[in-house]
Amino acid sequence: MAGVATVQSSRRVRKKERTRGEIYDAAMNLFARDGYESVTVDMICEAADVARSTFFIHYPAKAALIGEFSRRLSHDFVVGLEHAGRISAAEELVALVQEIGRRIEAQRQSMLAMIREFVLTPAAIEHTRDQERALPDLIEGIVRRGQKSGEFSSRIHPRLATAAILSIASAILSGWVFEDRDIAPGEILRQYLETIFQGLGGRIPRLQTNRKG
Repeated sequence: MAGVATVQSSRRVRKKERTRGEIYDAAMNLFARDGYESVTVDMICEAADVARSTFFIHYPAKAALIGEFSRRLSHDFVVGLEHAGRISAAEELVALVQEIGRRIEAQRQSMLAMIREFVLTPAAIEHTRDQERALPDLIEGIVRRGQKSGEFSSRIHPRLATAAILSIASAILSGWVFEDRDIAPGEILRQYLETIFQGLGGRIPRLQTNRKG
């Protein structure tokens, strides 16, 4: 009986993943054709042939589709590394950043619009934080490996480093940092990597303790 239950559970998981993927694929096709802002959840449901309730089982908001983007990117990146051979943690991190950039550039307007909406949608952020850990876990693993090898400083907790890497990228991609400025993508990437790898390069001033009286 246990074996039958396991098989049934596996089938349910595969069916759930398949439906989730079909919703995402339908959405991305619509975004490419009509633009992110013009596409509604109802349009996505019709294209994917699912009910609205099914959509919200998998994604609490349209912007939460970015979680599937991150999951697929992380999976493909790890598979690619297995075929490419061993590289340093720093090289791996740069390669990941470049791959993220390439995938976003492939559907630039829609992806940037989704990211802008994502950072303003608490339900999408919470969903991604709780259920879409593939990209943060991948980055944290790279940071931990770099700290273990001595490439990266061990004075920063890897989860804090991961949060900084993702937060800065989000700020750039959402347009908050370089909005309305004529800065080449290569220069943005250089400044981003320099911020991540070197920080401000200054010395930390002595912290003052607030005292009463």
